[in-house]
Amino acid sequence: MRTKLSLLAAMTGVALWQMAAIQPASADAVSDLQTQVTALQNKVNALSSKSAPENKDYPGYWNLPGTDTWMTFAGHVKLDAMYDHKADTGPQMDYSAIPVEGAPGSDRVNKFHANDKQTYFYMDTHTPTKYGDLEAHISWDFYLSAQGNPNISNSYAFRLRNAYGVLGNWTFGQDWSTFQDTGAGPNTIDFNGPAGQTFIRQPLLRYTRTIGDNQYMVALEDSSPDFTSTTAFYNGNQWNIDQDGQLGDPAGCTVGRAPSCNLGPSQKATLPDVVLRWQNNGDYGHVSFMALARKISMDTGTAGVVANGGTVASASTWGYGFAFTGELNLNTVSKGFGNDNIVWQLAGGPGIGRYLQDLLFNGAVYDPTTNTMDKLTSWGGFVGYEHFWDASGEWESNLVLGAEGTRMKDEAQLLADGTQMTTHSESLSINLLFHPVSNVTFGIENSMGRRNVNFALPGQADHGYADRFQFSGIYSF
Repeated sequence: MRTKLSLLAAMTGVALWQMAAIQPASADAVSDLQTQVTALQNKVNALSSKSAPENKDYPGYWNLPGTDTWMTFAGHVKLDAMYDHKADTGPQMDYSAIPVEGAPGSDRVNKFHANDKQTYFYMDTHTPTKYGDLEAHISWDFYLSAQGNPNISNSYAFRLRNAYGVLGNWTFGQDWSTFQDTGAGPNTIDFNGPAGQTFIRQPLLRYTRTIGDNQYMVALEDSSPDFTSTTAFYNGNQWNIDQDGQLGDPAGCTVGRAPSCNLGPSQKATLPDVVLRWQNNGDYGHVSFMALARKISMDTGTAGVVANGGTVASASTWGYGFAFTGELNLNTVSKGFGNDNIVWQLAGGPGIGRYLQDLLFNGAVYDPTTNTMDKLTSWGGFVGYEHFWDASGEWESNLVLGAEGTRMKDEAQLLADGTQMTTHSESLSINLLFHPVSNVTFGIENSMGRRNVNFALPGQADHGYADRFQFSGIYSF
């Protein structure tokens, strides 16, 4: 705009200079020049009032010049400041990583730490085609990266979250699992949320058909068999992921089964996981039923396990899982509830394993004496209540209860890192959130948890506790 006005001013100056050079100027010449200046001003006004093209179906998106594609770039900046009154479980509440009392690190209490790792970006596009809308979505954050250090830079690297395309009824790429109901997720400021929930992103191919208020989905999803062994010589994950989800010794376990690793990698995926889902949507909210089938396999190959004398082993089993989830808008029950709502999830099954986020490695147990893979039955669930304190929605609170468990076998099943397996854990979270404007949130939250393991080591208990206070500030754009 400044360029246009400057051009107008320059042209006007030149015209006035020419007028001054005319001795004497005729009335007709002056009138013609005034007419030209007025016409030029009208053109500038027309250009300045012309707005960018808009798409009512995708508000906030802009048109990529020369294409039919509409695009947006958005996300949020998030600060998390945490104080652990009891044992520290990392940047997020990981109820399967709570140290049992008496274990190393269990006495490291009253710890403060802060980060911006949950800062999040996404890009989304929509393009019309003869097959329907073509959507592309990519999102990133900075979680679980280890660049920099808190002494100097507090740097974190970009991490891919989702990257998928949707054409008509088909979704292809990395997205939240079809076995996870993201619409029923409780509004906690902790990254992980409650114990007992499904929380997983992975590559998939999904078909969705909508008929009225009902959605029917079938998906083939990435397979990652998770299991443990009674002798701890067989690793249940080819990336050597410790129980808290961090990479333990990737070089030792993924390159040639080195003796220093004492493990696999023996995990072997042979077929994709299969998920079926039905969901009904209405003014009341929604409900969803899901079913899962997955093959849990291990195969050491001819090299065997070096640390166990070159033992060669191969076994597999089928695992299953079911889930019932939903959200209930309480104003459909009584207007007195305002915008309050209830969300829930109940999931479980023999071999469901990693689909419950805090029960990694609880898919099955491999017994080398019989060369068999035995499924472990796990379950998990939560219920959350969201209450708005005023009609404007500026103040809200969430109360979330979660629980999960695994029915153990008779064997003493030690994990690769030497810690016990989680038999059950419980969580309680309560928060107060303030939204001063539509795109800003400040919140405080208290999350408490208890973890129980299948047996106690000498000098240790079979349980541990966590108690975290968290403050978060979120700016969405």
